Amino acid sequence: MILWTIIPVKSLEITKSRLSAVLSLQERAELTQTLLVRTLCLLHTVPSITETAVITQDPIVANMAATFGCRWAAEPAGSGLNGAVTTGTALAAEKGATHCLVLPSDLPFLDALEVRKLVRLAETAVSQPTLILCSDRQQQGTNGMILPTGLGFRFWYGRNSFYHHQQEAARLGLACHITQLPGLQFDLDTEQDYNHYAKKCERILC
Repeated sequence: MILWTIIPVKSLEITKSRLSAVLSLQERAELTQTLLVRTLCLLHTVPSITETAVITQDPIVANMAATFGCRWAAEPAGSGLNGAVTTGTALAAEKGATHCLVLPSDLPFLDALEVRKLVRLAETAVSQPTLILCSDRQQQGTNGMILPTGLGFRFWYGRNSFYHHQQEAARLGLACHITQLPGLQFDLDTEQDYNHYAKKCERILC
């Protein structure tokens, strides 16, 4: 299995808009960069990952990816998250990847052990084309997936993407393995999420 990680990242000028009530634009941009650095450092500790590609329109984010030895590609204008991930997986397939791990960059509690668990699930399923899925805490969004390349998989990020990705697997005749990993399931989207994250950071610093 040749595994690439695909990480879509919004432009820093529009990142984390749902946190605008508690963080300034500069603070939201800094938070996005901090979480991206954390994610890229973590992925370097997972030997099974061959390459990581960051998909973005932001030149600062692209430079960060290059600093970490990652590939990067431009998100097609107006394509949104689904277009960004499609671009990333197509690049990976073109360069020889057999599988892609799609991750958001805003997972502050993700750890390497969880990533390794996700990868092992994919490695044990190589005899049959399989989609590995992990939801968000509400079991509505998709916070992590590993999928085979070259099958024409259509991404459905947005409302109820966890359900729609299962339906897409069924359309393509893929087996679907669902797993729950707490660190992977916590993303930073809302003010409540941020408050929980900030309090935990305070406890760690103390």
